[in-house]
Amino acid sequence: MQKGGQGSFVLVSGASGFIGAAVTRALRSAGRGVLAIDIRGDEAEEVIHCDLLEAHRLHELARECDIEAILHCGGVSGPMLYADRPGIVARTNVEGTLNLLELARIHRISRFVFCSSASVYGPRAADDLVCVESALHPRSAYAASKIAGEALVEAYSNCHGLDGISLRIAAVYGPGRRTDCFIREMILAGLNNRPLSIGAGGSQRYHFVHIDDVVSALTAALWAVSARRTHTIAGGPGLTLRELADVVRAIVPGPDIIVGSALDGLSDPQGIYDLSSSRADFGWTPSVPLEDGIASYVEWLSRDSDQVSEPAADPASTGEAPAETGSPPTSRFSTGDA
Repeated sequence: MQKGGQGSFVLVSGASGFIGAAVTRALRSAGRGVLAIDIRGDEAEEVIHCDLLEAHRLHELARECDIEAILHCGGVSGPMLYADRPGIVARTNVEGTLNLLELARIHRISRFVFCSSASVYGPRAADDLVCVESALHPRSAYAASKIAGEALVEAYSNCHGLDGISLRIAAVYGPGRRTDCFIREMILAGLNNRPLSIGAGGSQRYHFVHIDDVVSALTAALWAVSARRTHTIAGGPGLTLRELADVVRAIVPGPDIIVGSALDGLSDPQGIYDLSSSRADFGWTPSVPLEDGIASYVEWLSRDSDQVSEPAADPASTGEAPAETGSPPTSRFSTGDA
C-alpha cells in the first residue's frame, strides 16, 4: 500500500486506550492525519466519541474525511476483563471488528491492520516453537473473539479486496500502562518499598513487549507493500516470573518478590515465539531490550505520584468497552498492605 496524499487520514479505533493512544501520537508526530475514535472521547487529545457497535456513526465519520487505512486497536483488551460476562467480550470484539471491516469494504479503504493477541495460541509446552501457522487453542472468550476477528479480516481480504493484516501481540508494558500487569506491580512494589507475593508463574514462560515496539510494528504493517496476513509481535524469547523479578529488582531495589511455582490459571503456559514473518515481510524486529524497557516504565511511573502511592491498578481502561458493565479482574498480587 502506498501512502496516501495530503488530506487523507488513518482511522485509529481505541484511541484513548494504551496502544491506540500511543500509535495515534506516533502517527501525528510523523505528520500523518489521524481520525482517532474511542467510546471514551477526549476533546483535549482530539479523540472523537464513537462506539464501534454504532455502525451508522462510523459511516458518518467516513463520509466527512478521506480514510486511507484503518488501524483497529479498540475493543475489550484482555481475558481478565468481563471474564464472567463473555457475551460482552464476544459482541464488543467481533461485532466491532465486523463494523470496521464493513466500513472498509463500503468506502473502499484497502489497508486494515487488526490488533489481535498472542493469547490465541493457547497453552503450549515450554520448548514448543510457536509460529503463525500453529494450531490455535483459545481458553477464553477474549482469545476466541480475536480468532474470530482474524478470520473476518482474512475473509474480507479474500472476498472484498481488502489488504488486511492481523498482529498477534504479546503482553504490552511501558509508559502509559496504568492497568494491572506483572511488570507494573513489581515496579510499584519496589518504589513503595513493599513486599510482593505472586502465587504462581515462577517456572512458566511469559512474553512481554514494550509499547514502543508495538507502535513500530503497527506502523510498519500499516505501510507494508506486501505482507502475509498474520504475524506474532513479542519482545524476545520470553522469561519466567522469577527471572522477571530478578530483572526488575536489579533496576528498582526493594523487598523481595516472592513468586510461587503453581501454574498461573489466568495465563496460558507459553512456548517460544517465532518472529521471523514480521522481519521478512515488513522489516520489524523488537528493538527495546527488557532492561531498557523496564527502566523507561520506572521513570514514567515515578513521575506519577498517584500511581506510586496506590499499588493496585484501575482495571477499567479497556480502550473501547464501557467500564461500568463488567466486574473487575481477579487479582494475582498480594502486597504488604493486606
